[in-house]
Amino acid sequence: MIDCSIYERIFKRFDEDGDGKLSPSELRRCFVGWMEREGEERKMEELREAFRMYEMEGSGCITAKSLKRMLSRLGESRSVEECGVMIGQFDVNGDGVLSFDEFKLMML
Repeated sequence: MIDCSIYERIFKRFDEDGDGKLSPSELRRCFVGWMEREGEERKMEELREAFRMYEMEGSGCITAKSLKRMLSRLGESRSVEECGVMIGQFDVNGDGVLSFDEFKLMML
């Protein structure tokens, strides 16, 4: 036997005015919400890919040295000290490196 309660809950969530029907505007809002969430997921994956480019291999953080290395690849010449200052501007917890959450704050 199929449990239909989940379908009923989903329907009620979409049926904002509670009239037992899904109007075009109610459906439109649902699909817009899904598309926005999908866009956010895509944006987060792109940020993760960018973060992996800057982080020290497998360390899970961006160090002054790894930032210098990536900037050099991009044609920017910076010292390790300058990179440390750049990291310090977004290093929320003060540990001297950028975690993904700190990188995300910097990029958004």
